[in-house]
Amino acid sequence: MSSKDSTIDLPDEDSTIPVGKGRPTPKRKEQEAANRRPLVGGTKEDAKARKEASRAQRAKENAALMSGDDRNMPLEHRGPERRWIRDFIDARSSAAEWAMPVMLGFVVLTLFVGSSAIGTILILGFYIVLLGMAIEVWMITRSLKKHFETRFGVGRMPRGWRLYAITRAMNLRRMRVPKPKVKRGEYPS
Repeated sequence: MSSKDSTIDLPDEDSTIPVGKGRPTPKRKEQEAANRRPLVGGTKEDAKARKEASRAQRAKENAALMSGDDRNMPLEHRGPERRWIRDFIDARSSAAEWAMPVMLGFVVLTLFVGSSAIGTILILGFYIVLLGMAIEVWMITRSLKKHFETRFGVGRMPRGWRLYAITRAMNLRRMRVPKPKVKRGEYPS
């Protein structure tokens, strides 16, 4: 076999076996250059297209949050379990939803009170209200878990359900997102 041939001739058979890959081995520098690509990827046009697609997806999700469309909501709000939790929290009246306005009122009052005795009483009142809200939120989550497990079964609580319920319960009803779909007193079945 000559060094320039790319096949081997076998004396007892008519067939030939190809040798090698039919092209020269690339240099290391060329191979590394071929493998090099940007971390984020693409050109400015690609980045612009990704940004526009992301903006369109956020607008679609925001519209779904306002209208209550479960299919297009962000993942953290999707599913029948999350829907049931939202409806359970929205059906009840609680003092916890007035937490932020009450706390803001206490802060404003302590700024304008000149007497240290009255300020101390206001701060004590603030802590009593805070403790009452914490107890109420604890009772809401216990009740929610008990009702949820009778409805969906034990072990079906979605991940992060407790924080989801607490943050929803501590928002004023008109500021909740997704918007409440049930009236007060209309508990989910």
